[in-house]
Amino acid sequence: MMSITSLQFVVLFLVSVGIYYLIPGRLQWYALIAFSAYFFCVSSKPVTGLYLAASILITTAVSTVMKKNREGRGAKAALIAGILANLGILALLKYSGFFVSNLNAAGRLLGGPQIPMPSFASPLGVSFYTFSIVGYLLDCYWGITEPETNLLKNALFAGYYPLLTSGPIVRHKDLKDQLYAAHRFDWERVTFGLQRIFWGIFKKLVISARAGVIVDTVYSDTEAYPGLYIWVAALLFMVQLYTDFSGCMDIIIGASECYGIILPENFRTPFFSRSVQEYWQRWHITLGLWMKDYLMYPILRSRAFRNMGKSLKKSLGKKAARQIPTYLGMLILWIVIGLWHGGAWKYILGEGMWFFACIVLGQLMEPVFKKWIAALHINTETFSWHLFQSARVYLLVCIGNLFFRLNSFREALKAMRLSVSRFNPWILFDGSLDQLGLSDKNVRVLFAGILVLLVVSALQEKESVRKMIARQNLVFRWILYVGLIWLIVVFGMYGPGYDAASFIYQQF
Repeated sequence: MMSITSLQFVVLFLVSVGIYYLIPGRLQWYALIAFSAYFFCVSSKPVTGLYLAASILITTAVSTVMKKNREGRGAKAALIAGILANLGILALLKYSGFFVSNLNAAGRLLGGPQIPMPSFASPLGVSFYTFSIVGYLLDCYWGITEPETNLLKNALFAGYYPLLTSGPIVRHKDLKDQLYAAHRFDWERVTFGLQRIFWGIFKKLVISARAGVIVDTVYSDTEAYPGLYIWVAALLFMVQLYTDFSGCMDIIIGASECYGIILPENFRTPFFSRSVQEYWQRWHITLGLWMKDYLMYPILRSRAFRNMGKSLKKSLGKKAARQIPTYLGMLILWIVIGLWHGGAWKYILGEGMWFFACIVLGQLMEPVFKKWIAALHINTETFSWHLFQSARVYLLVCIGNLFFRLNSFREALKAMRLSVSRFNPWILFDGSLDQLGLSDKNVRVLFAGILVLLVVSALQEKESVRKMIARQNLVFRWILYVGLIWLIVVFGMYGPGYDAASFIYQQF
């Protein structure tokens, strides 16, 4: 499998950029198809390309029907068939094992037969490209974008290789004029893209890789590391997850920028959020927007929910008529978000229901919180209050992600119990953290990297850091560039015994 931090990917990327700008502009998108096909074949089992090919063929057929008969019943029937077919492939590949295991559990209770567990090899990025395709079909039906009947253009939209690694989930209307257009070489744009790539590699190899060593050590045997060890691992897992996923996004977005293709941002300094709801508006942004636009809003606008609101207004009043349908729609949304992360109850309950509960309880308790703030005379415009809010959000997210990281719901509950079973704060000062797989030097490098990340994130809250750098003198800019590359070469974790290939979200 080709990692986007591997030398093989670097060679592919550099060669592809060179070819891309040497050939005529009208042929550039054909070259992107060729690069994407090669990347898919070396990064995934080639046979799984049949699933991707099936989705592309179905999408093209549905687009053709809708273009010819956009207003008729045929368009709606084609839309439903296309969505069901694409989601059916996704469900078969990702969730058949989950459904069979639950049927078998029910069968054991009722004395019924046991069904053999299915096993399917999934294509790279199946969750990401399936959601992009479903969104595209809905946008075609709603008239937001024009249906595309060219099979190769649909193949590029679904299989554009940077997106196959870890997303983001893209909209056809935002990419159609970029993917197929001719692009002239632009030194500033390519420079910006390379900056973004190196920043992503820094986050992945210098920070995420080191945090992952400590997390893996503690979570591999939580009974041997109770108390504060588990909290240290939980706090560092969020660092690992963020620098892994956002680092991957930086590499993907930077690589696309070098081709002249601008992808949507997927993160916006999420750890400065003041509420869990705001956190999810800043984290995995394209997934959240997709869920709202294509799932929650259509549900809330449906006839059943409108009738529910009218009925509740008569019996319980305006507030209940507004809140109950909204919270029910949010419940459906968060169950689907949990399922999107994986076919297991730990995702539905930990990634879905936990965050649903945090958001809803936060909204319901907001009047009470305001009274407490007024009674205690708290100035909510101060840095200290913002820091408290962000720390609270960070802790709540860490608890939810115990379920994301550990192997099962039961293991996550066990880890939560062990985290309060022993009071051992001395491990922070007696060198115990140096026994978790990292040397004292590597622990210092990890926390220095986190400090750099915080400083850059704080600057990013105010203005694009790349634009700040672009305004500086040439010598200063190159000192920063060379310094970043030097940090990656000297402090990056790579080489024999270490696999930098696995990005956490690549499994989706």
